[in-house]
Amino acid sequence: MSLIYLLCIILAITILVSLTMTHVKLSRFAGQIALIAPVLALVYFLWQIPRVVERQMTMVNIPWLQAIDIDLAFRLDGLSLLFGILISGIGVAVFYYATQYLSKEHDHLPRFYIYLLLFMFSMIGVVTSNNTILLYVFWELTSVSSFLLISYWYDKEDSQYGAIQSFVITVLGGLALLVGFVMIYSITGTNTITDILDQSDKIANHPLFIPIIILVLIGAFTKSAQFPFHVWLPKAMAAPTPVSAYLHSATMVKAGIFLLFRFTPVLGLSDFYIYSVTFVGLITMIYGAINALRQYDLKAILAYSTISQLGMIMSMVGLGGGYAQHTSDELSAKYAMLLFAALFHLLNHALYKGALFMGVGIIDHETGTRDIRQLSGMRKVFPKVHFVMLLSALSMAGIPFLNGFLSKEMFFDGLLSAHELPQFNIVLTLIIDLLGGLASVFTMIYVVYMIKEVFWGNYSEAKLEVAKPHEPLKFTLPSLLMTLLLPVIFFVPNLFGDHLVLPALRSITIGEKVDQFAPHIAQWHGVNLPLILSVVVILVGIIAGLKINWTKFARNFKVKSITEFYDNSYKQFERYSGYSIRVLMNNRLNQYIIMTLIIFAVLVLYAIIRVGFPEVHQVKVGEFGPLEVVTLIVVYVLGIALVFIRQRLTMVILNGIIGYCVTIFFILMKAPDLALTQLVVETITTILFIVSFSRLPNVPRAKVHKKRELMKIVVSLIMAITVVILVFIAQHGTSISTISTFYHNAYELSGGKNIVNSILGDFRAFDTLFEGMVLIIVGLGIYTLLNFKDRRGQDERE
Repeated sequence: MSLIYLLCIILAITILVSLTMTHVKLSRFAGQIALIAPVLALVYFLWQIPRVVERQMTMVNIPWLQAIDIDLAFRLDGLSLLFGILISGIGVAVFYYATQYLSKEHDHLPRFYIYLLLFMFSMIGVVTSNNTILLYVFWELTSVSSFLLISYWYDKEDSQYGAIQSFVITVLGGLALLVGFVMIYSITGTNTITDILDQSDKIANHPLFIPIIILVLIGAFTKSAQFPFHVWLPKAMAAPTPVSAYLHSATMVKAGIFLLFRFTPVLGLSDFYIYSVTFVGLITMIYGAINALRQYDLKAILAYSTISQLGMIMSMVGLGGGYAQHTSDELSAKYAMLLFAALFHLLNHALYKGALFMGVGIIDHETGTRDIRQLSGMRKVFPKVHFVMLLSALSMAGIPFLNGFLSKEMFFDGLLSAHELPQFNIVLTLIIDLLGGLASVFTMIYVVYMIKEVFWGNYSEAKLEVAKPHEPLKFTLPSLLMTLLLPVIFFVPNLFGDHLVLPALRSITIGEKVDQFAPHIAQWHGVNLPLILSVVVILVGIIAGLKINWTKFARNFKVKSITEFYDNSYKQFERYSGYSIRVLMNNRLNQYIIMTLIIFAVLVLYAIIRVGFPEVHQVKVGEFGPLEVVTLIVVYVLGIALVFIRQRLTMVILNGIIGYCVTIFFILMKAPDLALTQLVVETITTILFIVSFSRLPNVPRAKVHKKRELMKIVVSLIMAITVVILVFIAQHGTSISTISTFYHNAYELSGGKNIVNSILGDFRAFDTLFEGMVLIIVGLGIYTLLNFKDRRGQDERE
């Protein structure tokens, strides 16, 4: 139950932070209180490492909606442990960093930390869920919490736009994912993820397998900002920098990658999945790298670099997905190496990207700008930030003696040997090698370009908004600690590989041989093709980054932005949806009623077509006499007359007479209790109508509009026929037992001789109580409306 306790503690701390909103002095310590949550989460996940390394999983299952297999099911295995450590570990750094970044005087601190805690809570829920519907709930909670964080400075237009765009794209992707999960449930009969993975062959042989893959990929691609769904991520830079650091390094954008890792044993059984994920990842990688060169904003450069790096990880996930196909040991080892490399690079990316964003945040906070055209020679002002960003950027580019070099070598090795996989021939291998190589060159270029423009130039204080910027140690401490881990991982990579990456690989792959398939990370493999490619990429990138003026490239290289396509599509959708709403919602009650009744009749007709209608000779018709016939004729005549009568008082009286006729029907059917109820209700409503109309201005009804009245008559006849059909079907139906059997011993249970009174007073007592409360509220509302005019006149006189 420890996982449940952890989530409950995070929620409790969130509530505690919310309580500080009412106290000005306590609100200053909201960040310190919120910091407790990631610290406790990190301690918990670190404490679980020995158990997970020994292949012991923590499973929690609290039954909930068992009829449709929706339970509060959680699982902590190697994969969720790796992500949990990243979420909580980076969370500790981000929460502490935020206490230095945000202003205690101008920023609403409790609100920010409530959103950030909800964000962390949602991500931990995503990576530990063992039920698809529960995973979807947390999945959408990440979208909601990210929306709140991106729009934190809601008075800024960029924040509003970025929040709406990210929310729309990720939520639509989440809906596609939900449909995919429902399809999986229809095949397997379970929502439990471990049970779904055990039925992977059954899913793969089903006709819905490809649609499931497409829907799950849409969910993953939108969340992890893969092309062409990447456009929301640069716009999300309107959020405070601590949010950007957290979102890009360890949380939301990694959720899509986690999803594909989790379902690789199922989705990897299709070559369509392998091709889709691989090529979408590589296209995203090169697209993000090129666009990073076109940016002036430091955060925008890092945003597109995140898109590029996520594409790189995606491509390795796609190439390694073939492990699910139970191939030979040689191929399994190749697939396992690719999955291992993806997990290892995921860890590396979280560290250097979090440090990079924190460095940019310090520069922005202290200088008032992120524009590289105004920043130059910052190494003299920010030596510690220069160290952080230099090492982190070089790690991202894959420079030796830093952790990024190791996973980049694995990436190159996977690309160059892709022709050994059954899904890729020489031609496809050359294509993916070209895409990966070019993307890596552009990565090196924008890294050199960014560092050169910001730190290696002539310092000019005149271009800055802040006269004397500085870098307090408390502000730079989180990024410094994360940066120091980069060379540490390079020199002792297997310490992290054996305790974090390998257990995660075991959770993805199938079979007992995964330990022998997992690669042993080494800094030197001799002179081979991956090393040669790395040297070429580094040399070309450094020369191009130093010799070419990329600011002119950014200004002159114009392309049709996909963002513009999204914006135009959104505007068109908004325009047409607004037009449709205005047509439907025209403040005409009659039209609303007509549409509602027609839709209801259509649904009943569809049900009759699917289920069938009883034959006429099977329909039971009760006995009736002359009085029933006469009463029915009166109802018909009055109902038709109401269509043409224009005086309101006459209409109310005739409507009341129809109600009294219904009372007569109840008496003839030997239901005196219902007749009494109908009589009282009809009398009260008639009186209320008359009293209400007497207080309204005497405006005569418009003249009869033949077409409109004809439409009302037609709809009324359709509804009458529909109701009669439903009565016939209800009489004929035998599949559902009558509810009267439930009340056979009503007298013994309630002591009431009237079954209606027993139902209302005993069996449905709470329902009756709440209905009475509703009537009281309605009565108060009516009383308020009737007396509104008098009060307003009194106020005016005063």
